Amino acid sequence: MLDIFQQVNKSDHKPLYEVEFSQDACGYEILINGVPLHRYLLFGSVNEQRIPINDHILTSGKQEIVIRLFPPQLSDQSWSPTLVDVTKFKIKVIHYATDSPEDNPKQVFEFSTDNKPGTEKFLGSGQKVFEFKGTFDAEVPYHLEGWRNSKDLSKEDPDKLLKEAIAAYNNFRNVLIKKDVNAYAALMYDKEVELAKAFYWYTPKESKKRWDEMSATVREKREILPLKDFKMVLYAGGKVLALQPTSEMYKDYLSAIHAQTEDNDVQVSFLLHKKAGSNELTPIR
Repeated sequence: MLDIFQQVNKSDHKPLYEVEFSQDACGYEILINGVPLHRYLLFGSVNEQRIPINDHILTSGKQEIVIRLFPPQLSDQSWSPTLVDVTKFKIKVIHYATDSPEDNPKQVFEFSTDNKPGTEKFLGSGQKVFEFKGTFDAEVPYHLEGWRNSKDLSKEDPDKLLKEAIAAYNNFRNVLIKKDVNAYAALMYDKEVELAKAFYWYTPKESKKRWDEMSATVREKREILPLKDFKMVLYAGGKVLALQPTSEMYKDYLSAIHAQTEDNDVQVSFLLHKKAGSNELTPIR
């Protein structure tokens, strides 16, 4: 892990892209180029949350963004069967000329929910799902392989694929349970190379900082919860796979691997793919 900086090209041009969004009275899922960025389904609202998205931008050019809205959880913990009149969602993609969020912000995409003509009621009120697809242009100095040429897993036997995914998830769980930092580094190496390129971590100091943070997380005192109550989901046209929780408590998690510390439930990202020419499921994000 400490040598990853050597694979990152140094550039004076270090653009940063992030989404800024707010939501009320709905669940939501945000996907960039077919891969989930963030999802929230439980009760509550969000006001101007921000998430960097460079690791979802594989190369310069047109990028796809998808927003899916779902019926909200209500204050009594029950679920509305449909989206409601007061559902609202707004999202922007912001471009910064360098990797500092204070430098030259420029909005390159915006979406906000519309109301039914002549009313203040959400256009999708009464629907079970509302989806919007849009695009924005991005210019970055790197090229990530990502999932562009990964195998289409939708063409594989689903039962066999599910068994492979469960085995991959359990292998990762065992690495976390044993706090095996060397096995963790080997498993996550290719993913970390892409993250380093996307966020311009091109110095030995940055590689060391990243590894120190990761190894500390692996060694942290926490309980890795059992793999149960999940479903297999494919993204990016079948090229990216996740096992996702179906239980009410964790249904908005993108990965069925999660941990508990003394204070928090922690979602552990574990999206898989098969590289072109490979039959092994490995982490991609």
